[in-house]
Amino acid sequence: MAWYNLIFFHVFKRYYKNGRYKNDIPWLTASVIIGVSGVLYLFTITDIIYFYANGEMPESDEKYLRPLGLFFVALNWIWFTGGKRYLKIFDNFKERYLRDKLTETLSWAYVFGAYVAFILMIVTLRM
Repeated sequence: MAWYNLIFFHVFKRYYKNGRYKNDIPWLTASVIIGVSGVLYLFTITDIIYFYANGEMPESDEKYLRPLGLFFVALNWIWFTGGKRYLKIFDNFKERYLRDKLTETLSWAYVFGAYVAFILMIVTLRM
């Protein structure tokens, strides 16, 4: 889970600004961004596996997808905010990774890659 915490650290630090944030709740924003990215990766992977196993895209039954997505995002929120874990993660990584542009770029690539992969999966497999 260290890599997941590192991704959270880079998203969180953009909003936290060393405690000088305004008009935002950085831990909520960062945990939801990471949670939604994770949900998109999960849906993309499961849809691709289903497609190759059955030869067709799965039917999207929203009565299952929405609660599952909300559950995963809520699980991320609990993971990162429970016991102010976000501050522990920030303090743990700030000495080594605060100015590390490579890991920051990779962390944001993970976040944006989820959206790109999900859209590409829908476009290519539905053709």
